[in-house]
Amino acid sequence: MSIARSSLLISFLTAGLLLTPAVFSQQKQHSAKDDDEPVKLRTTLVQVPVIVSETGGRYIPDLRQSEFELFEDTARQSIEFFGSIEQPFNVALLLDCSGSTAEQLGEIKAAALAFIDNLRPQDRVMVVAFNDSVEVLCPMTGERETLRRAISSVRSGEYTQVYEAVYTTIWEKLKNVRGRKAVIVFTDGVDTASTEIDDDDSLDAVAGSQGVIVYPIRYGTRQDAERKLEARVRHRSETSRQSEAGIQRSIDEGRHSLDRVYRQADEYLQELADLSGGVVERADKLKDLKAAFGRIADELRHQYLLGYYPPDESTKDRKITIHVTRPGAVVRARPGYTSAK
Repeated sequence: MSIARSSLLISFLTAGLLLTPAVFSQQKQHSAKDDDEPVKLRTTLVQVPVIVSETGGRYIPDLRQSEFELFEDTARQSIEFFGSIEQPFNVALLLDCSGSTAEQLGEIKAAALAFIDNLRPQDRVMVVAFNDSVEVLCPMTGERETLRRAISSVRSGEYTQVYEAVYTTIWEKLKNVRGRKAVIVFTDGVDTASTEIDDDDSLDAVAGSQGVIVYPIRYGTRQDAERKLEARVRHRSETSRQSEAGIQRSIDEGRHSLDRVYRQADEYLQELADLSGGVVERADKLKDLKAAFGRIADELRHQYLLGYYPPDESTKDRKITIHVTRPGAVVRARPGYTSAK
């Protein structure tokens, strides 16, 4: 799969300029030529989720704003907003409920419910299910009983719209949500049904998003896919009278195709995480799922949020670098974002 970067444009809001009486008096003396000169307005606040840990992996929970240094490209920026780990977070929980999950749907629901119970009272969650279509089962809320009902209502479909689910959630549903934001997408990463949105569109949405960190939870469906492949080949051979050697060749060819499909899916999920500063959790066995949800919940409780106003003349693709002055601190954050020039 080619993960080419097409650019998404972000609309920039402008903030009003406050003028003191002295400044206003000086402006009245400007010539008409001066008045015609363009006025530079402040651009939108860029928000960057940040995870900081010790070398051994333990999170550092007590950092102050003064201990952070933020650079856009090579220029140090003034941190205008600092969200500490005590602030609540907003999570979009995306559940793949395609045909490949039908037999395990009960365990998937149980793990998602355990995740909900692991949150703090002030945290909010949106529940999104995707299969043949993308459906928001519950808008962002902190009502636990509402969330439990939404998760319990999940039903399996046949196909998978991973790309459309990610794009819709990040670019449409979370765009105007304030504060700390995260997306947890539980899927094998194999898209079989998206028609209007492709992988690049969804990745561009992540690159152009403000303050969203993505945690894919990859679960294994490869063995099940191979079993179904072999069953289809042998069923077709009953009418075509294909030899055993021919059957095996068809199975091998199918496995090679699956190699490519699952490799592309893994690359896609990894890029979702890399672009946003998140991590990929693996739940090859469903018994690993609750632990994966638990690790993500723990990390979200230790997430900082930094905000800055970028320079007006910044390039379209902006690189972000964050340092922490405390010795031994290890920082993880998104490497950059795509913006209007």
